Amino acid sequence: MEKNIILDIDTILNKEFNIDFKGYSPIEVDTFLDAVVKDYDGFQQMIIELKNQIAFLQNANDGLKERIIDLETKLSQSEEINANQSPIVSNLSQVDILRRIARLEQEVFNRK
Repeated sequence: MEKNIILDIDTILNKEFNIDFKGYSPIEVDTFLDAVVKDYDGFQQMIIELKNQIAFLQNANDGLKERIIDLETKLSQSEEINANQSPIVSNLSQVDILRRIARLEQEVFNRK
């Protein structure tokens, strides 16, 4: 993108025009070029700020991509562990529930 830029601030400031008999007013040309230089300076500052923003956002994006990869890895490991332990854990939890129910029933019936 920067290779397409022909003019810069110094080129505009130092540009001299030949004055012919019926040429343009040097004061008007200088005033106009001063306005152009101001715009170029503003554009250059804007480009620098946008490049900084792009770099910041790319770094943030890279960090988030790494975090996603890490979380996906942890999720797949967790799913593997759960797949291997799922029947045992579900059986244990069902057994625990049945034991608790039995204890509650004993307490209820023993109180009456």
